[in-house]
Amino acid sequence: VCREERDGACVGYAEETARSGQTAETCTTGAETGKCAPDHCNVQIGDSVYCSQCSGGSSETSSPAPTNGVCTTDNNECSAKANGMCTQCAQQSFMFKGGCYRIGQDPGQAMCKTAVNGVCTVAVETKEYFVPPGADNTHQSVISCADETPVVLASNKQYKGVANCLKCTKPADGTPGTPMAATCDECTPGYFKTGAACTQCHSSCLTCSAEGESGCKSCKDGYFLGATSGAAGKCIKCDNVDDTNWKGVVGCLKCTSSKTSGTPATCTECADNYYLKTDGTPSCVTNCGEGFFPTTVNSIKKCVPCSETSNGGIANCAKCSLTASPARAGAAVTCTECGSGKKLSSLGDACLDNCPAGTYDSSNVCIPCHTSCAECNSNANQDSCTACYPGSVLNKTDSLNTGTCIPECTGRYAENCEANQCTAVLGGSKYCSRCKSGFVPVDGLCVSSGTRAAPNGCTPGDGVCSSCTGTYFLQSGGCYNTQTLPGSSVCTAVTGNNGQCTTCTNGQNANSGVCPACSAGCSKCSGNSGSQTCSECLAGYYLFSSKCVKCDKDDSNITGVPNCVSCAPLAGLGTVTCYVTQTPTVNR
Repeated sequence: VCREERDGACVGYAEETARSGQTAETCTTGAETGKCAPDHCNVQIGDSVYCSQCSGGSSETSSPAPTNGVCTTDNNECSAKANGMCTQCAQQSFMFKGGCYRIGQDPGQAMCKTAVNGVCTVAVETKEYFVPPGADNTHQSVISCADETPVVLASNKQYKGVANCLKCTKPADGTPGTPMAATCDECTPGYFKTGAACTQCHSSCLTCSAEGESGCKSCKDGYFLGATSGAAGKCIKCDNVDDTNWKGVVGCLKCTSSKTSGTPATCTECADNYYLKTDGTPSCVTNCGEGFFPTTVNSIKKCVPCSETSNGGIANCAKCSLTASPARAGAAVTCTECGSGKKLSSLGDACLDNCPAGTYDSSNVCIPCHTSCAECNSNANQDSCTACYPGSVLNKTDSLNTGTCIPECTGRYAENCEANQCTAVLGGSKYCSRCKSGFVPVDGLCVSSGTRAAPNGCTPGDGVCSSCTGTYFLQSGGCYNTQTLPGSSVCTAVTGNNGQCTTCTNGQNANSGVCPACSAGCSKCSGNSGSQTCSECLAGYYLFSSKCVKCDKDDSNITGVPNCVSCAPLAGLGTVTCYVTQTPTVNR
């Protein structure tokens, strides 16, 4: 099977070429009995070399001789021996250069398809070997098309191949003493047929049809064929741009022909100090330019688009720069600008649909908020928070939706709350569920029952709300607004003036106006309690295997980051990507 065709010919790869002529592992020379005789590891079959004569051999059946290319005392195939060689073969084997080889296994099956009573009767279908007329089991019964050394058979009839021939047709029955050569049908690469012989091509040709530099049909590495499809022509160096009709590419090391006069060759690999750039017409450049980064792909130096994830890029990245320590495992670059309307993460490691917790969107770039804020109002000030991490609550500035994040159940959120009654959980943080007499919980604060009576939110009871009105819903003894935090983290719509929630933020179905909670850290889930599947997490958590894990905790083969409150998990294993950390003194 040909791995790559160039200019109409099969190209050999370095690792394949390296195997050619290698000595089989079992062919070890030495004077000791059982080893191959010195200078007799010389039988080339395919890519390996085998033994033709063994040390310590004799006519005794117990003496060693080559069977399937290995010195052995086995007599099943090699039925007669002399001087460390087989003199007669048996069964489904055949003689070849001093040894008996069995069909149906390596290396014999590379030469002969059918053997009967020690004689090859049908050579392999590749036509690289032929069976000489009158072959018998005491003489070599298969010959390589390229072997020009005469093989002597019974009655001194002699047959041979043609030097540098790849495929051939066997000769007719000969006369004693006169070597009969096979008819060559195809020469090995680098040679062409001239009469009955194979003549070497010009040094630049891989294959050719005539002598001289203009007789090439395909070219060696570093050249391309300057000819239309199917025609012979001259092999031109891949970096030669001086030819009038057939031009190469500056800095190109390997290429393929365009097969059209006037159209440059297609470069497939550049010389040192150049990178292959394949957007549009392939070229060799020293600077990859905007939107690309230099790297090595399958041993070839290339300019790769910043968005090509399979080679170290970042999905949807439009501009990038190389970095020694990428923020994301598997990446070779840091992204500097995203495309397709995506948001550039604060670390430059990802292009996102939305900025992660603890950052805000500024012209499609995620900028860090103050470390205490889960969301903020477009600046890094401590009092610009619009949402907080679980365990903290938003201490709003009067008449504004911004403020500072303070520990839950402290400050204003603890005022007038009954002892040990800070138990209502909304958005991962706790709020007062029962206030002292004369106060009721509204939006997490204990307010005077006389100032927030119906219809403006709460119908007061004994330290709790008995029902809610307007856009407020009843949750754990308090009334919360569906339009603002913390209420909007639980419910987005109510019905009538009874304060019953109808649409739950977490994707659950309201039950008698109450939203069933998802598991800890989960902001959206499906399924019933005990068998829920999480699809989104609260700030400070990451999603892994349909559950939410805190950014500073480990789970299975994913490792958290100490003090991390905003993160993204890896696609596989390793440490989470942390976007925001808080010092241990910050109470979450």
